Amino acid sequence: MKKAMKLQTKLTLLIITVVFVSISIIISFVASWITENIESKARTNIMNTAEMIAHSKEVIDALNMKDPNRSINSYVNLQLKNLEQVEYITVADSEGIRYSHPNPEMIGKKFVGGDESRVVQMGETYISEATGTLGKSLRAFTPIYDEVNKKEIGFVSVGTLTHSIEIAKHKAILYIIFIGLGGLLVGIIGAIILANNVKNTLLGLEPEEITKLYNEKMGIIGAIHEGLVAVDLKGRITLINDSALKILHYENTVNKELIIGRNIEDVIPNTRMINVLETGEAEFEEEQRINNTIIMTNRIPIKNRGKIVGAIASFRDKTEVTRLAEELTGVKKMAWSLRAQNHEFMNKLHTIAGLIQLEEYEEALQFISDVAKIRSNISNILTENIKDVSLSALLLAKYNKAEECRVKLKIDVNSKLNKLPDYMTSEEIVSVIGNLIENSLDEVKNDGTGLIYLKIIQDEKFLNIEVKDNGSGIPLEYREKIYEQGFSTKEGQRGHGMYIVKKIIDDFNGMISFDANEGIQWDITIPMKMEEEKA
Repeated sequence: MKKAMKLQTKLTLLIITVVFVSISIIISFVASWITENIESKARTNIMNTAEMIAHSKEVIDALNMKDPNRSINSYVNLQLKNLEQVEYITVADSEGIRYSHPNPEMIGKKFVGGDESRVVQMGETYISEATGTLGKSLRAFTPIYDEVNKKEIGFVSVGTLTHSIEIAKHKAILYIIFIGLGGLLVGIIGAIILANNVKNTLLGLEPEEITKLYNEKMGIIGAIHEGLVAVDLKGRITLINDSALKILHYENTVNKELIIGRNIEDVIPNTRMINVLETGEAEFEEEQRINNTIIMTNRIPIKNRGKIVGAIASFRDKTEVTRLAEELTGVKKMAWSLRAQNHEFMNKLHTIAGLIQLEEYEEALQFISDVAKIRSNISNILTENIKDVSLSALLLAKYNKAEECRVKLKIDVNSKLNKLPDYMTSEEIVSVIGNLIENSLDEVKNDGTGLIYLKIIQDEKFLNIEVKDNGSGIPLEYREKIYEQGFSTKEGQRGHGMYIVKKIIDDFNGMISFDANEGIQWDITIPMKMEEEKA
């Protein structure tokens, strides 16, 4: 696959090309204008010189007397020294006999070139191009008149070699080219500087990478369950996700596009994001009430090269966080179970008190003995075989709750748990077993026939958990959905229990399966050792 050209290279080449084309066009126009100007200036110069010589009193007087002292040549040579771009000045009489010439040997000889006829015959003033004794030249002709008789007595020819004009043109063009090359060099340096500046501004990223990052950013923002709001330095909202609208109860009342650009105070009253912009200090886990919703907020300033350019806040519904935490750790269920345990003991105390009042002392003693024996059995299993204190407490609470609900919770006497799998916490094992037992308590009957069986076996390789009940089981149409978050067959539930159980087991490379033909039986296997990479 052909490698794409980098943005820096593209910008550099584009700017250089634009500069080169622009300079080339300018050079072509300027060169044409200057060459024309050089020739026009030469024409004007030789014509002005010819007019000056033709009206010179010294030349007219000397020409009338046939210049016996050759004063015309001396005068012309003197003038020639002070003139630029004039190669020669020739003064001739009406018959074309020269009285001045750069080559003294040509004085007295006939004028050559063939282009003097117009000035001799018709007295015209003009410029022509012809080849003379000095070579091809541009020549200006002007007649010389006797001021007294008003008669043409000769003419002046002032010329400059076309070769000299071409040299001047070439020098001018070369000078323009050098200036153009200098401009091109400056353009190249500027292109490199600009391309580097653009590259630094874009943090060295290519357009494809920027597009990819943008798409990834939008995907991440859409996937985040927390609310996100970003503002610029003036406190105007530049980003807000759907979760933020939902938490703030704006999802059905305000269009997200209409919120972008508004001041943060107008959308989220009493926010401290303006304070973060002013102080530049982040704020974490701050509690705030908005629209009758308590949220937990993190606010962080956005900096570019040490300068604050905005701020971003992430927040979540505190009630949702609390509920999920309770669901995960089993605190809510454990608290309920402890209340049930207290209620159950009060019932037993009332029973004993009633037997004593009826003077059924033997029955009272037997009742106390039975209760103590049952308590002793369950306590021995939990204290001697289950070494995790949190799990023991949970099972005792569930046992008491089951009794309160007239459900028998049987914990296998061979159950054993000396240590948890690698990296697994007490909260996680409590969440797994607590959710399974709680589901069974909801399914079995509360008429004394309900039965829940629990067995926990741990060896060197695996932790095996078995939970089964004699409830109604799981309908076929629901069996594929039981691990989906939010799915529940019970009213008032949010369906997080089995989702959390499955997630914890998956995190530890475990397996969970169930048989729902007669009641339901859960079988869980979790490796005691976790692979290094997974850990």
